[in-house]
Amino acid sequence: MNKFNDTAHSELNIPRRFTVPQRIEHAVLAISFTVLGVTGLPQKYAASPAANWLIEQMGGIEATRVIHRWAAVVFCVLAVYHAIALANKFIVQRVEMTMMPAKKDFADAFRLLGYNLFLTRKPPEMPRYNFAEKLEYWALVWGGIIMAVTGFMLWNPLITTRFLPGQFIPAAKAAHGGEAVLAVLAIIVWHFYNVHFKAFNKSMFTGKLTRHQMEEEHASELSGLVSVRSGLLQTPRARKHGRLVFVPVAIVIAAVGLGTIYWAATAETTAISTLPRAPNRPAASPVQALTPPPTPIVSAPLITHDIAGHEQCGLCHGLKGIKPMPGNHEGRPVASCRICHKPGPKPKRSTTPAEEKAAGGPAVIPHSVEGDAFKDCLQCHGAGKLKPFPSDHASYPVESCRACHQPAPGVK
Repeated sequence: MNKFNDTAHSELNIPRRFTVPQRIEHAVLAISFTVLGVTGLPQKYAASPAANWLIEQMGGIEATRVIHRWAAVVFCVLAVYHAIALANKFIVQRVEMTMMPAKKDFADAFRLLGYNLFLTRKPPEMPRYNFAEKLEYWALVWGGIIMAVTGFMLWNPLITTRFLPGQFIPAAKAAHGGEAVLAVLAIIVWHFYNVHFKAFNKSMFTGKLTRHQMEEEHASELSGLVSVRSGLLQTPRARKHGRLVFVPVAIVIAAVGLGTIYWAATAETTAISTLPRAPNRPAASPVQALTPPPTPIVSAPLITHDIAGHEQCGLCHGLKGIKPMPGNHEGRPVASCRICHKPGPKPKRSTTPAEEKAAGGPAVIPHSVEGDAFKDCLQCHGAGKLKPFPSDHASYPVESCRACHQPAPGVK
């Protein structure tokens, strides 16, 4: 006879598994996660016709990004709430942290594998949260941290590159997209199967599991509940002390969490505009403004010279350089230049200095540039020297000469 077949303990004796706030929290999580997936994956696979169609249905790429970012904010705010709720359970209610990994989880995993392979006769009796549920929970925590950090890096690329090398931006993009695919597949393959297909779990709707599901997945918890259903007793003094500790902890968590989210969502006011409005063009209606034109508009000037060997953009494009950058670019790190400025067609060089000057471009170098004698251009081209440079070149560093002046064809 099954030890749980006791008529004295009906389905009504099964305690509530999830409270109403927990079920609301799960619903908000499910909605925000779904919106993030629906708006994020089409951006990752934008070259796909299906993704393109989906982006158009959501109002265009800019509208899709706005929706994605709002869903991300909701997801992060929910994470802050979850941290505060956990602090309340641990400090005030003194509830056992049943979601923490334990040695029994490893034993249960091996025993369940043996049972599925017909090596043992009985499945393991698992606790309130079995090893599979713990794995899924901690995967969500770890994945959420990765998505939040990399997402805010992509949202604020200029600020990110003030503190980190520029290579972190494409790395964050790869990590963000890869984790998104992994998370969506985990939900579809793992979570949906275990919760909706293997046996429909109604606990997120009703708050309770059936006795059969408890026997199958949480037999150890059920046996303990049926025999002795008692929790950790606390005196009023202990509860009052717990609340006094919890309040400042909750305030700190809320202030740090919500403050970080607000800063990350509003800090960068110079974010790159994907589809800026061209000058002299009347503003479109809100619906038209969200729809991308047939040909994308490039907002930043293209780089018309070789990038290799010219990584120090400030040599030529400083505020006093050969070709100064705009004043509002001051303070931006070199690593962020190629976020806006992309390589473009390189200008065709004339064959002689006279042709070069006639074309209105910088003169070519008619002599060799190899050897120690040619390392210092000021030897010959300083003021009053063999061939003086123009007066407006007086402040240019020697290292920047070859950014504009290139050896003539055939000259080494």
